[in-house]
Amino acid sequence: MLKTLKEKGTYILLIKCFKEVKKNVGSLGLLTLYSNKTYVYVGSAFGPGGLLSRIKRHLSMVKKKFWHIDYVLNRESECYVEYMIIIPKLKVEHKVARDLAKIADGALRKFGSTDCTCYAHMFFFNSGLKKTLCVIEEYLKWKNYKYGVLRPHNIIPR
Repeated sequence: MLKTLKEKGTYILLIKCFKEVKKNVGSLGLLTLYSNKTYVYVGSAFGPGGLLSRIKRHLSMVKKKFWHIDYVLNRESECYVEYMIIIPKLKVEHKVARDLAKIADGALRKFGSTDCTCYAHMFFFNSGLKKTLCVIEEYLKWKNYKYGVLRPHNIIPR
């Protein structure tokens, strides 16, 4: 699986916040993320460095805020990536986001999608982390996507 990270592709982050977090997120304004929800962010990595480079950036707590997700995954917040789902080689970010919009309990409107026509690229599920992971995996199997699941400590040792 780690070899796959050198490729380009689409990824899904499962994120938990350990307390209620209020963040001013660029053009989206003030957003509140709740500790009783599991957040799911869909992105892609087709630039230099591929999936590994993008995932490392998201796991880094110190970075310039460039994407909406950078406002959530940083030193000041209490939100962390718990699982990463990797879909190598396929450019399906927008397809996955549109499909997740149908099965998620809600979405953060335009989060991660101000440059496309998707409603959002950040969704939330009222279920716990493991249940949400199962739902996402069932969806990926149903779509026949080849994918892998990683925990952050598999990428960057703690």
